[in-house]
Amino acid sequence: MRFDRIPRYTVVGAICAAIYNGMMIAGDALGVHYAVSTGVAFVIIVLTGYTLHCLYTFSEKLSVRGFVRYTGGMLLTLPVSLGGMYLLRDLAHLPMWFDSPFLTGAMFCWNFVVAHWAVVTRAIGVKKPALDKATLDKAPLDKAVG
Repeated sequence: MRFDRIPRYTVVGAICAAIYNGMMIAGDALGVHYAVSTGVAFVIIVLTGYTLHCLYTFSEKLSVRGFVRYTGGMLLTLPVSLGGMYLLRDLAHLPMWFDSPFLTGAMFCWNFVVAHWAVVTRAIGVKKPALDKATLDKAPLDKAVG
């Protein structure tokens, strides 16, 4: 895993967090139950997050396989998000302006690992072939120098 991707991941994560928190807080202000707001935000964030992670964070091509993996990984966060919201909102009666950002922070590291796995991970054991001396000897001089 390359750590130079973390700043780019943070930018995309901040965009997705702003979408999520904005939708959760606005939904709460409008009287929409947090489960509904979470579902709507999930769809928007999965589409936005996958696209931005491919094109910006990891510089990879969009693919159906990657999108399915990303969506699956993000689906794992829904029970945690809804369960956390239930604990903070329904049981502890804390305000949404606290609950939503708190849960966003708690999920940040998990989401990085899932995004990396979904977008970048290749089949285990597959390596790029190393250049050997015979390949280098056959290379044209102008391409080798220039």
